[in-house]
Amino acid sequence: MEFKRMKTTLRNILTAAIIALSCALQCAAAETAQAANAAEDAPKAQAAEAKKTPDSPSFGDIEKMDKEALNHARNLRQKLEAYVEDLGKTSPKTVEFLRQRYFGVSVAQCVAALGILLTTVVVAKYGLNFVISRLSAFSAKTLGENAFMPTLLAQIRRPLNVIAAVLGIYFAATFLVHGTSNVILLSRAAGIVFWTAVFWCVGLISDTFFMSASKRLKKSTATTANLLDFIRRVVKFFIYIIALLSILTNFGINVNTIIASLGIGGMALAFASQDTIANFFGSVSIILDRPFIVGDLVKTSSCEGTVEAIGFRSTRIRTAAKTLVTIPNSGLAKEAVENLSKRPSRKVAQTIGITYSATADDMEALMSDLRAKLPKIEGVAKNTGVSAEFSDFADSSLNIEIVYYTIKTDRANYMATRRRVNLEIMRIVAARGLSFAFPSMSMYVETMPKQN
Repeated sequence: MEFKRMKTTLRNILTAAIIALSCALQCAAAETAQAANAAEDAPKAQAAEAKKTPDSPSFGDIEKMDKEALNHARNLRQKLEAYVEDLGKTSPKTVEFLRQRYFGVSVAQCVAALGILLTTVVVAKYGLNFVISRLSAFSAKTLGENAFMPTLLAQIRRPLNVIAAVLGIYFAATFLVHGTSNVILLSRAAGIVFWTAVFWCVGLISDTFFMSASKRLKKSTATTANLLDFIRRVVKFFIYIIALLSILTNFGINVNTIIASLGIGGMALAFASQDTIANFFGSVSIILDRPFIVGDLVKTSSCEGTVEAIGFRSTRIRTAAKTLVTIPNSGLAKEAVENLSKRPSRKVAQTIGITYSATADDMEALMSDLRAKLPKIEGVAKNTGVSAEFSDFADSSLNIEIVYYTIKTDRANYMATRRRVNLEIMRIVAARGLSFAFPSMSMYVETMPKQN
């Protein structure tokens, strides 16, 4: 197994070396073409150089970054040349071999690039993974597998490997790539990949942190967990913005110009996106004021259902018919919202009708039985009691209004309690020898028609 791993590693190193050499060949060919056109483009370059001013937005931080990349590449090559000269004092033949050039690249530069690639492979594949694995095992043993640190280390393993690989390839290619434009292109390409990997890692750290905190807070308060989820979205939005600006800078785009243009177009953008801004502040108001949270059963002027999500623009509510209703947060923050989940108990008010054959004593005894027996039923709140009152003389019945409260407010337990109460009412009425009334009509005939 170890031999196979070493064989695979060597194959990867040779492949990287071949790619680096091919890049050097392409760069050498590009330098030859540039040298042929240098005389022709010299007057134009001088004219363009004369027009440059220190305050020009195209030559600010971007030009400074390119100069730093050129100086960095020059310093690396000078240090390598100094090392080769020191080596020449002890082994002149070795120095003569190292200074041989093929396609504009010396053997010493190829050896240095190959050494850097080999070091990168060892560090990224073995060293970094070994450290992360050990830290993950230690933190999982001491904190638990679902703790923050083991989860974080498992998430950031890949972006860290990408960062190490980008740095290694960049330093190796610095010895192989020549020419001002080629070095600048290499620096910008490496910067784009590097900052993409860095912000990828930052985003994973943010997600892992908020996920771990949300798991803990859900056990205590759901409102704080919802607020934390909103903060996570805002933080991730700003991470994306900063990452985009960094990548645009490495593309050679002046970010200061873009930011300045936002001030001019900000007013037009504000007028065009009034609803979007109103919905955003509506969502902030809902999350901070907490009239409801995800999972609550709410009733608005347009629908009734369970809150599934509170977003930047809208709130989504799942109705009893399983349809999803999306309501803009700006309107939801203004209107009255009835939070049915905040009820300590749920009220039931119903009316039963007894036939007119019942006497006053029968009605009094029936109401007394209802008040005594219904509070003993499972699910009925005992602290509020049960109200049973003779309310009306209806057309076909003597009406008794019954009011009680259920302990649990969810629909399943609410309906189960009502079922038990209704069955008990039927038993109480039957035990008193009474019967329920139903709409009926009595007809009286004064004279019968004569029969022929």
